[in-house]
Amino acid sequence: MNPAIPLAVVAGSAWASNIVVVRWALDRTRARPLTGALVGLSTAALTVSTVAFLSAQSLPDSASIWKFALIGAIAPGSSQGLFVAAIGDIGTSRSSVLVSTNPLVSVILASIFLGEGWRAVILVGTLLTVVGGALISWEPAKGFGQIGVLLALATAATFGLRDVIARQVVSSVDVSPLWTSAIVLTSASAVVGVMSLMQSRKSLAREVLLALPSFTYSGLAISVALTSLLAAFDRGQVGLVAPLANASQSLVVVALGTIAFGARERTTRILVALVLVAVGGILITTA
Repeated sequence: MNPAIPLAVVAGSAWASNIVVVRWALDRTRARPLTGALVGLSTAALTVSTVAFLSAQSLPDSASIWKFALIGAIAPGSSQGLFVAAIGDIGTSRSSVLVSTNPLVSVILASIFLGEGWRAVILVGTLLTVVGGALISWEPAKGFGQIGVLLALATAATFGLRDVIARQVVSSVDVSPLWTSAIVLTSASAVVGVMSLMQSRKSLAREVLLALPSFTYSGLAISVALTSLLAAFDRGQVGLVAPLANASQSLVVVALGTIAFGARERTTRILVALVLVAVGGILITTA
């Protein structure tokens, strides 16, 4: 078995855990999305950096550092606040299914810039993923007016871009996944920190202290998720890793969301969309 496969599944499951924890933390603390994102990312950066130092693995060179810092600035840096806001607006399952459409972006960009080939089965899988996302994006009683839908789709686009850049960079350098994750998360934390200061400079310290106990769990989940994802990209193509990670994320988040939040995260429309996205991801993965 390609080692990228279990790593992608672990990454997707950890992202799913993060989504559920974020929704729980938002309900509990009423924190601003950016504040929650800042606490989660900072906790993750500190956790992974500590483990990287203790592992005694060699430090990356300066040329590698700026490349991974760029990845972190794109996602989860610029995207995490969008994602947390989407979870707060439309819930865990809807957010997860919509973000799981990012293989559409990943596969297209990978075929253009990385030379990863297209096959008919990839087109079918991509189409199923898009239809599944559309089911969540438009609901008869609500139409397409929810801002959370747009936030989740924007997050999906940034994740797709991140996946392609990460695959290109990770496969071209010999750096420990722990150090790559530490750099990505530190960069992301800095980006979200600047955005948070711009939004609420006077009250930020108080808001961070209030959010810290709950969003710390988010940071621990992000630590596992991103380290596993980058390790998977080091061992497999975008067309394998991205769809499998996102299918795993959608399956796990609906299961956990149902346990934590009940029937509101398990409507027929959500389940149908979940199946379409999961099958699409499997088709793309096995192509």
